[in-house]
Amino acid sequence: MAGNAVTSGRPMVWIEDDASHISRGQADSLTREGLRVNLSEPPAFHRGDEVAVRLAFERGAPTFATTARVAWIREGALLTECSLMWSVSPAERKALEAWMMGGGSGRSA
Repeated sequence: MAGNAVTSGRPMVWIEDDASHISRGQADSLTREGLRVNLSEPPAFHRGDEVAVRLAFERGAPTFATTARVAWIREGALLTECSLMWSVSPAERKALEAWMMGGGSGRSA
């Protein structure tokens, strides 16, 4: 997976489920296929759910909004970790990759 890494930055992540519950965390890894997120608390979403995702590389920076499917969730003693796989069209994937390569600069969604 390291060969697929796009950026070494650790973006802030907001994940919203169908019921409008928002989980906050920080990306542990961000690739062309998806991302792994460390969450501050257990999420309301479940494995297989389609979720809305918003990413930012720093406070006040432009954000990027996209969608992903929850691949797995692991609850630990100190934090909860989850893996999300992008569920976007080829054009959206291209825009997402450009945003990631630019370190979060450019298109704000």
